[in-house]
Formats: sequence, C-alpha cells, structure tokens
Amino acid sequence: MINQYEVPAYIEDNIPALKKALHQFPAIFHIYDTVSCLSEYTGKQLREQNFSVAGKCLQLAGKLYERGNEVVRSAITRVFLPVISSVPTGDAVSRIRIYSLIPDSIYSLYIQQQISNNGNR
Repeated sequence: MINQYEVPAYIEDNIPALKKALHQFPAIFHIYDTVSCLSEYTGKQLREQNFSVAGKCLQLAGKLYERGNEVVRSAITRVFLPVISSVPTGDAVSRIRIYSLIPDSIYSLYIQQQISNNGNR
C-alpha cells in the first residue's frame, strides 16, 4: 500500500516533468499539495489535448487510488477528481478520447464528479 509520504517520489518517478514543481514546497508532508500539483498538470495537458502525457498522469492517479492508503485515496477523490472533472471536454471526439484515458479504478468517481459539476453550472 502506498502511503502519503511515498506519493511525491512515486509521481516524480512516473512524471519527471513535475520534479521541480514538487520540490517548491515540502510536498512529502502535504499530500493535498502534491496531488494538486499532479491534477493541475494533468488538467493543463487535457486542455492542450496532449493526450499521451495526460493519459500517463491519469493512469498514475488511478494507481495511486488503487494502491494508496485511505489518506492517498482521499486526496485523489477530493483534489484530483474535481480538477480533472472541471476540464471542458470540448466536442464529442475529445470527450470520448478523455473518457477512454480514465482508468477503471477512478472512472465511476470521475463520472459522479462530472454529474455533480453539471448540476452546479
């Protein structure tokens, strides 16, 4: 099981582009800041339709949710999913592409968040 202290190194190993960003704050003690950094980066990749990088980020988030302890799972649910769900999906083709990138472990949570966001607009 991955705990909150292992998450920054796990993200750095899988998404080297975030290494500098994760070192700007003591992320090892702030799981929500760490996951926020990942979610903002992932959202940016989705908005720019850089689907290969966004896919890696989403797969990473799925693994963190699947293998993480309760604190890590909570951070993915409370921080990552709301940010990702708020990214405009654009046309039908882009929407299908984004949906296809979401790993099974967080797909239903993503859809629930999408429904909540649409209800609040």
